Amino acid sequence: MTLIDGLLILLAIVSIYFLLVFVLHKKGYFEKFNISFFGPALMLRTTRGRNFLKKIAKRKRFWKAFGSSGIVLCFIFMIAMVTLLIWQVWTVTGFTPEQVEQLPGIEFMVIIPGINPILPLEYIWYILFALVIAIIVHEFSHGILTIAGKLKVKSLGILYMIVPLGAFCEPDEDELKKTNLSNRMRIYAAGPTSNLLVVLITILLFSFILMSSVQPAAEGTIVFSVDNNSPATKIGIGPGSTITSLNDSIVTSYEDYVVLLNKTKANQTISITYVISDKTFSEQVKLTDKYIEWGKRPSIYKYNNESFKGKGYLGISSFLREDTRAEHLNILKNPFNNFPDGFLFFFVLPLLGYFQGYNPITHPFNDAYVLTGVLQGFPSNIFWGLANFIYWIFWLNLAVALFNVLPMVPLDGGFLFNDALRSVIKRIKKGISEEQREKLVKNVTLVISLIILFLVMFPWIVKYI
Repeated sequence: MTLIDGLLILLAIVSIYFLLVFVLHKKGYFEKFNISFFGPALMLRTTRGRNFLKKIAKRKRFWKAFGSSGIVLCFIFMIAMVTLLIWQVWTVTGFTPEQVEQLPGIEFMVIIPGINPILPLEYIWYILFALVIAIIVHEFSHGILTIAGKLKVKSLGILYMIVPLGAFCEPDEDELKKTNLSNRMRIYAAGPTSNLLVVLITILLFSFILMSSVQPAAEGTIVFSVDNNSPATKIGIGPGSTITSLNDSIVTSYEDYVVLLNKTKANQTISITYVISDKTFSEQVKLTDKYIEWGKRPSIYKYNNESFKGKGYLGISSFLREDTRAEHLNILKNPFNNFPDGFLFFFVLPLLGYFQGYNPITHPFNDAYVLTGVLQGFPSNIFWGLANFIYWIFWLNLAVALFNVLPMVPLDGGFLFNDALRSVIKRIKKGISEEQREKLVKNVTLVISLIILFLVMFPWIVKYI
């Protein structure tokens, strides 16, 4: 999708949204259901749920410890994120024009499945439910710590614009400003900390429970891509298939496959056995001429040569390396293996799906696995649906947490940085008035926020300017 295509689709969706909002507003539905505007977004306020939060917040000593540890955790991740952004800028400045052209477009900033390429439309329900969970966990945690800090929660609600932008918990602003600094910082830290707790829980569920039952479907070589209208496609071989034998000889690796195929001739009929999930297929296939087939295909015809004449052609264009599959499965079972590289791979699976067309937990590449142990016989479509749902809960909670710890107002990290700066200035510059201190804090926070915004936007600035 080009930038223009993405912007046109976004413009169409936004136009429909505003038209619908205008009609509902004119008909009086907003007043009836206590909906108000928050800029271009809609804010639905309610007092329901406050009693639920009060019950959870009763263990004040626990929540105080949770919030205090969260402050430390947020500052650790804040430093890590700022370091990562600086490293990103340093890396991008060394890119060639060709590499700059390949940078992700502005559509990657839009949290709408189908427009953002790493949020595929076929997983829209996973993504939306996971996003709602991430937002509710984040905002309700603020509410719990607000109540545990003996402050008032005025209302709860949902912020909505086309898709849910967030749930919110509205504290009494006057009380929040007047409360002691540590109490306020615990409230700010609660959201990202709770998202990180969900991240840990989902990793335990995904990796140490679900993926512990996953094993390779068979010993062989896994197909990565297949040429269109090739002999392979005619017998049902596609990405994710595991080839276990060719022409009555066992295949245990890509090298075995290449050696065996090179011994075949055009128009020869050979046997082939391949596995998809827990099903094994044995077929007879008639090969075509490799020289003729390569000459037809624009992506590879320039590599064609006379030595291919008369050789057998099946149509499988690339395979996954056997050691790559083993490495990826180990990471799926434990993302902390080979940290931080393993965890980074685990987090960037959606990016791999977009840039490389490969994601080991989605169809068709999950066909290279089979369920064993206690989950043997469990419907694979339900298993992988559950696995993907849990994965997206992990991914969006981590994304929400990492973004919110950035020292940029109005993010939680911005307010935490603001209070930490206020505390430092109060200790260092004891002789200045409160008004002067607040002005200094405000100015420094504004500068830092603008710098962080620049660091975040830098790849797009380089790409489009």
